[in-house]
Amino acid sequence: MFFIEDNGQVGEQRFADADNIKTDNQKNTNLPLPPPRPSTGISAAVPDLQETMCMLQMMSVDGPLAELKPKPALSAISMPGIANIFGEAHLTRRIVWILVIVSAFVIATIQVKDRVEFYSSTPVTVNVRVTMNDTLRFPVLTICNKNSFNMSQIRMLEAEAGLGRNSKSEVNISQLVGVRGMDAKQLWDVIAHDPDQIIAECWFGRNVSCNQVGRWTKVYTYLGVCYSFIRNETWVKTTGSFNNLYVKLKDTEMECSSLLWGAKKGEGERGWKMLIHDLRDSPVVDVRTHGSTLDNGWGKDIRIYLREFRTLNVWKRPCLKNGNYSKCIERCFVAAAADRMTCRLPFMDEISVGYNHRKMEYCNTPDSFWNNSKEIDYLLVYGHWARNSCSHCQRQCNQDFYIAYTEMTKMKPSENKISKLRVFYQDFTFDEIEESADYGAVSLLCDIGGSLGFLLGFSVLTVCEIVDAIVQTCLSSSRRLINKCRGMN
Repeated sequence: MFFIEDNGQVGEQRFADADNIKTDNQKNTNLPLPPPRPSTGISAAVPDLQETMCMLQMMSVDGPLAELKPKPALSAISMPGIANIFGEAHLTRRIVWILVIVSAFVIATIQVKDRVEFYSSTPVTVNVRVTMNDTLRFPVLTICNKNSFNMSQIRMLEAEAGLGRNSKSEVNISQLVGVRGMDAKQLWDVIAHDPDQIIAECWFGRNVSCNQVGRWTKVYTYLGVCYSFIRNETWVKTTGSFNNLYVKLKDTEMECSSLLWGAKKGEGERGWKMLIHDLRDSPVVDVRTHGSTLDNGWGKDIRIYLREFRTLNVWKRPCLKNGNYSKCIERCFVAAAADRMTCRLPFMDEISVGYNHRKMEYCNTPDSFWNNSKEIDYLLVYGHWARNSCSHCQRQCNQDFYIAYTEMTKMKPSENKISKLRVFYQDFTFDEIEESADYGAVSLLCDIGGSLGFLLGFSVLTVCEIVDAIVQTCLSSSRRLINKCRGMN
């Protein structure tokens, strides 16, 4: 072994001097050892390098490294064909076994790749159970008058503002914005239908009024001011058409044909738009896109059936445990509308409008109300906005759906301005729809182990043997390197 000193001379003489001193000491043990000579350069920077090399040399001579050979170590792996490749077999036999093992390895790789990709797709199994319960959660009923605004109030405001009439039923409510200093929200509150007038009767069970068990709440939606019935206690303990919600609706107001919201000039609408939904859902947009219609002079029985969905939160199909898909859609629509508008309408909440640190007040002039209302029509009525544009809205992990089965009944001619509605559970059965993992980590390992074992005779112990053979081969290479260095010395 050679070391280069700082003065450019070879440090081999130091080893020779040390060997001579050792020989003299063996001849005369009474002579003291000379003090170590000072060293410079690499020897000074790494003082233990010589001792380390001596230990490696001792290991190469006396240790187990001298007995290690790479070929026997690899041939000892208990895998079919390995002994023939690394053993003393004939060359032709080795080639045949190499081709066989390579072919089996390629096929096993393809199968393992297929199983890993299938596992990565997170397949699920959908389990459906029909369950009977003692109580069920009653949904929220949202009702909107298709005759959007109170015509009597509109005519009073027109007279107060000195506005002329275009026709008996046609009205442009944008002209009323600013009357009495009202903005759009204040105007909607004034010209909205009075719930005490349009809801003639409301019962929940026999001789139990709706006000005893719940309340009617004002809701601002795309269709105008609507009303939602919410029970104080969401769970019901009785079923049947006469034991749940019964509502009698009445519309005696003059027909109002608004020039906005897609109504044709001079043609108003009669009847009701209704939506049955979960308490956590928002009816702002859904009442128009998912609501059903009840015309005047008709009765409708809605038998509801509950379906509870419990889905898995997987990376390919993520879901929200605490979020709400319906409200996310509402905010997405409002945000898309706010991008095109300069002021907001009553159903546009401040949080959705201000998502981009934007502050937008209610429309407070006729022109701003008219122009911005047309932008809403442009998006929703004429199809320039769709739910699939809200790709960031994730589904809920736990969601309840109410399936409605309806029956319609024609009422008497004298009741052409009255509508009747019954919403009820037929019984306490409901569907539990739950997702569970169809292919887990245990199944993946079993399939991989089966493929490797069938094609290659592979197991976990085989892996340990391969690792052991690689370690022994590395150690054997180190032995040869050490012996080579010793030969150079």
